[in-house]
Amino acid sequence: MAKKAINDARNVVQETFEGFLATHGKQFHQLEGVTAIAKNNLDPDKVGFVIGGGSGHEPIFLEFIGPGFADAVAQGQIFAAPSPDIILAATKAVDRGRGVLYVYGNYAGDNLNFDMAA
Repeated sequence: MAKKAINDARNVVQETFEGFLATHGKQFHQLEGVTAIAKNNLDPDKVGFVIGGGSGHEPIFLEFIGPGFADAVAQGQIFAAPSPDIILAATKAVDRGRGVLYVYGNYAGDNLNFDMAA
């Protein structure tokens, strides 16, 4: 039977971010004070692309950031949508004046909070 190594369920999103950045920190950075990560180098001629949502059983959206994918991830805690403040921080980090595309799950909290951030 497979087991997970989680230090503390309240910190799983932040610890996942720390592990991701320990591996990919030259390409990405965490936005200050929020659970959002953005690319360091953005193509100035493209529309911004933010993906995100609640973590469900574990954080998954980091798998969708990178070359040819999302510019930023707005991540909620376990079973909770990211707040509008988190989404807005991610939006501002990748907005190049051409608009920002949001991609998120069809869940009530995600719908509400992404709409509020927009």
